[in-house]
Amino acid sequence: MVVDDHVAVRAEIVGHLSQGDLLKVVAEADNSNDAWKVAAQMLPDIILLDLHLPGLYNTFDLLKKFSQLKRTKVVIFASQGKAAEVQDLLEAGASGYVLKDDSPALIKMALLMVSKGSKGVISPSLPRYLTRLTVQERTVLRYMTMKGKLLKAAERMGITEQALADVVEHLVEKLELESSDKLLRWAKKHGF
Repeated sequence: MVVDDHVAVRAEIVGHLSQGDLLKVVAEADNSNDAWKVAAQMLPDIILLDLHLPGLYNTFDLLKKFSQLKRTKVVIFASQGKAAEVQDLLEAGASGYVLKDDSPALIKMALLMVSKGSKGVISPSLPRYLTRLTVQERTVLRYMTMKGKLLKAAERMGITEQALADVVEHLVEKLELESSDKLLRWAKKHGF
C-alpha cells in the first residue's frame, strides 16, 4: 500500500513499484484517516507511508494503529532524514525509512528486505550510525540543544555533570567528531 498526499509523487512511486513481478501495489491513500481505514480493510503486507500527511493521525499515531495489523509492516517515505526522527520512528514500530530522492530500485530493495523480515532498513544515503544511537544518547543530544550549560542539562536529566560529560565524550568519539562544540552543532543540524 502506498500512502502519500501528493498525487504526482504517489503515481510515480506506484508506477515504479508495479514494474516487474516482485511487488504488487494493492491500495493507495492520500491522508492519515484513509490510510488507516484502507489498511484495516486490505491488510497489506507493507505500507510505504509518507512522513507528513494531512488528517486526524500523526505518523506516530498511525504506527501505533498499524501495529494492530499483525502482519503489516511500515516503511517511512520521507523527503529528508533527521537523525532524531529516524531512530524515534524505527523504535515506534517502523521497519524502515527511505527517502523520496532514493532511486526507485533502492526503495523497492528496501521494501523487499522488510518483506523478508529485516528491521531497521534505512536509506543508503543516510549515515549508518543513525540506527545505533541509544535512547540515552538521543536524550543527551536533545538536552544539549536546549539553551543552557552542561550542568543545567545534567540537572534536567537527573545525572551528575561528570556522567553527562562522559556520555558527551563517548558521543564525540562514536560520531567521529572533534569536540563537544561540533557535537552540539551536529545535534542541532540533525533535529535534536
